Order: sequence, then structure tokens, then C-alpha cells
Amino acid sequence: MLQTFPIQDLRRISARLHNEFSDLSHRCVERCVSDTWNCVEHLGIAVTPHLVERVAREHLEAMVNSVPPSHPGGAARRRLPGHGAVPRPR
Repeated sequence: MLQTFPIQDLRRISARLHNEFSDLSHRCVERCVSDTWNCVEHLGIAVTPHLVERVAREHLEAMVNSVPPSHPGGAARRRLPGHGAVPRPR
């Protein structure tokens, strides 16, 4: 299948997200953005740069937050406003 997305949009999205997620490699962020665009397109949803950026940001957020605290760089976990830690069971 031919890629139908404008490459300049992918580059702009990747650059913005890489600034936000500087702990991740530029290649990792680019791959996430590209995969997100392809997934949205595959699902038949109207692909917009705004939608791709929002979904890719969620994926990258999950990657950063999935690093264990004992792993180098794991202490730099990000928290979104209103998203606290899951309470422990009683």
C-alpha cells in the first residue's frame, strides 16, 4: 500500500513529540508517529495530524511510564495532571 500521508506532517509531529519525550530516541518517536498514522488510516478514521499527535503522545506516555523505577531513567517518569498512582489494595 502506498503511503498517503505528507512526510512534512510526520516530521513536524515527530519533532514536537521528541522535544516532549527526550528520554526516548528520535527513531522511537518517529516510528510511533508513523505507526499511529498507519493504524488510524487502517481503521478507516479520517487521519489528521492533530489526531495522530494525540494518539502517539498517549503511546509514548505509556512507554515512558512503563520503565521500572530501578531502570536507569525510570525515576524520570511523567505524571499527567489528574493521573495519580493506582492505590494499593487493602
